[in-house]
Amino acid sequence: MPFPSANGKTAFIAGLTLSIPVTLISILKASGVSHHGVDSPRILAFFVIYFLLTLAVFVVDVRSFAPKPLKTRIPLVYFPTNREGFHFLVSVLGRILVWLAGVIVGGGLLAPLWYVLRNP
Repeated sequence: MPFPSANGKTAFIAGLTLSIPVTLISILKASGVSHHGVDSPRILAFFVIYFLLTLAVFVVDVRSFAPKPLKTRIPLVYFPTNREGFHFLVSVLGRILVWLAGVIVGGGLLAPLWYVLRNP
């Protein structure tokens, strides 16, 4: 099975799917509905692994770890030497910024829920 290609849409969705459960668990613990929070070791380990996997697959892209546009004449050294290499780095940085926007939007969508549960 081939890896999916990363783009802005997958990066945004990866940010949403990370921040919404983390925010929801934090809100439920802060309001007293749940006893387990993100500070629980098992839940924290799950979200750290989820963060690393989604970042590698849906944001940075697995094919970006040794990209052809950044290849130099020195073996195992990757650096932008032309316009194609700079374009590649800017596109990866753009996907990271879109992922960050997804994280912010996911947390912002649940802010009214936090307010309602804290102030009945």
